[in-house]
Amino acid sequence: MPVVVVVAADRASFARCRRQWDFGAATRQNLEPRQRLTRPDLDRAVRDALAVYYFPGMWDWDRRVRLPLVGQELERALTRQRQREGEGEGKDKDKDKDAQPWQQALDQGQALLAAYMNWAPSADRFSPVLVETDFEVDVLDPRKPGTALLTGDGEIIRYAGRVDMLAVDQHDAYWIVRHRVVDADWPPTEQLVADEEGLAACWAWEQFYLGMTIAGTIYNELSSHLKRPASRWKLRAKPRAVRQHEPSGGGRSIPQHRRMYAQAREPERLKAIEQVTKHNVRRTWLRRDPAAVQEAGRRLAADLAEMTRAGLDIYPEPSDDNCPPCPYLAPCQVLRQGGDAGPVIASRYRRRPPGQPEEGRLGGRAWGVGRGAAPPKFPPRRNP
Repeated sequence: MPVVVVVAADRASFARCRRQWDFGAATRQNLEPRQRLTRPDLDRAVRDALAVYYFPGMWDWDRRVRLPLVGQELERALTRQRQREGEGEGKDKDKDKDAQPWQQALDQGQALLAAYMNWAPSADRFSPVLVETDFEVDVLDPRKPGTALLTGDGEIIRYAGRVDMLAVDQHDAYWIVRHRVVDADWPPTEQLVADEEGLAACWAWEQFYLGMTIAGTIYNELSSHLKRPASRWKLRAKPRAVRQHEPSGGGRSIPQHRRMYAQAREPERLKAIEQVTKHNVRRTWLRRDPAAVQEAGRRLAADLAEMTRAGLDIYPEPSDDNCPPCPYLAPCQVLRQGGDAGPVIASRYRRRPPGQPEEGRLGGRAWGVGRGAAPPKFPPRRNP
């Protein structure tokens, strides 16, 4: 049966501005600028580096071996970004030109990660299970429990996204971890509670791995405005990170085993929100109410049904926040003035090429083999 796949970024774009979504979404015009932005994406590069730091297969390695690999990944991530920028049509391919912002991003990323990894070993109360892992699930029809939502043409609607990390805590509870680089003040905690993409990821993962319960979301935020300087990769004496196969220094035992269940055995009266801030790092443990997760699944179904509805109205939602950073501002302005945006689109944009495998990307199905090892797989949900 044919399917329509909606990714998390396109859902967010639809909520922000329907015209922006119509220009860029893979299920719509699927356009991208011929000349791409030249600003380094430090958030993406730091997330790539943290995927190496938390890679389950290296979690028990000596830090003196692991940390240089993290630094190398940060540099590789920024190099990949810059190479992709050079692939845009009409882009100056002089590698020495405009090098300063990329070097600044590398220096800033090095300082951020050094400060983070001097703090994390004494703060991590989890073990990594998976990193940088994609999911794709059928969206459920709220009117027909247990069945997939369909378009008017009978296509199955699926939702796809990626989790930065799946982790397991000392109570065998699974958490989705989201790494972020924050370039302004810390966002209000209420904003994290209302994070629709985070809630949808909890719902989707429980559909992706039936029988698994997600306890909540861990927001791992790094401020790009360092509260105090940090040397590159200079390690202070810290307790070892919690290992998957040995008792921790705090007396927590983590035996090597295969998971025989996918739900936690947690004590009662756990806090709904736990938050700690240390210099340039803030970590928020946000426990998700199962009812809120299910409601997020229903909102997801309503949004995706609207996005795939025949005859959907497309209109701009101009604002000071939406318009300046929008890559489709030029054709949108032409349309708002009643003109023909075709020539602008033909000269400045192109159809986005098919997605290519990401070279060297960690993730996939590299489950941890100790605490958090892959639990039993439950049979998939079937349409009647």
